[in-house]
Amino acid sequence: MSNIPSYEEIEAVIHSFYKKTMANQQLGHFFDHLEDIEEHEKRIAGFWWISMGGKLDNPPKIDMIGKHFPLGIKQDDLEVWIALFSETLEQELTEDKALFWMDKVMTIAARLKQIVIDNQSVGVQIKSK
Repeated sequence: MSNIPSYEEIEAVIHSFYKKTMANQQLGHFFDHLEDIEEHEKRIAGFWWISMGGKLDNPPKIDMIGKHFPLGIKQDDLEVWIALFSETLEQELTEDKALFWMDKVMTIAARLKQIVIDNQSVGVQIKSK
């Protein structure tokens, strides 16, 4: 039995996670600009699938730093994002799959903190591609 979620499990987690995130009082406003949430979820599911070793014929091009930098994300926003992701993984997946994915979530969170949050606090500006 593999601890890597299937593509279908990833899609389910992402759908549930975005439902929670967009309804969250602290984080919901970050998604107001999205015109097509289904397309966004599909791209994000593809991102996570590839990050777990999956292959796609048409992989999404994602500029994670460029997209998140202008949003003004703060440390407490990131902590809520992590908590909601952890909660969703626990609800949607077996423990081994949830732990495997959560390790990747924490890697992404550390990168966002280092590149986006820490640089914003010193006035660095990065534009989306």
